[in-house]
Amino acid sequence: MNYYELLYIVNPNYERKKIDDAMKEIQDRLKKTKSKIINHAIWGKKKLAYPIQNHKYGTYIILHYNGEDKNGLDEFNSWLKLSDLVIRHMIIRLDSEPDIIEKAENNLDIESEKEHSEIKKEEKLNDSQKEATEKTEGVE
Repeated sequence: MNYYELLYIVNPNYERKKIDDAMKEIQDRLKKTKSKIINHAIWGKKKLAYPIQNHKYGTYIILHYNGEDKNGLDEFNSWLKLSDLVIRHMIIRLDSEPDIIEKAENNLDIESEKEHSEIKKEEKLNDSQKEATEKTEGVE
């Protein structure tokens, strides 16, 4: 049996319900490949190493599963690449069965309040800087 780890990043501005819907859709899509989900947990919002689709932050989610259907898993990977739910993902094959992660529901809510205000401030600052740049370029 092959074990896999999927780490994916979703839009940092998604509310908790939208994140839960995205996680449910990914789980449903993965179950179509006859894979068994071991863990599916939210790591929280983190700053990205570089901007992705004009986002400086992202909500990281980790998923452990096992599966045998190579064609189904390849199709799942292709679906993730095309999905609007995920801004970046990475799947790796594990050597052994992963440990079960205890869910920390409050983790996202606490970080969300702090970082959401920081993200909004940065986005407003970036928008105002872009507008100022566009105005000065238009003057020349």
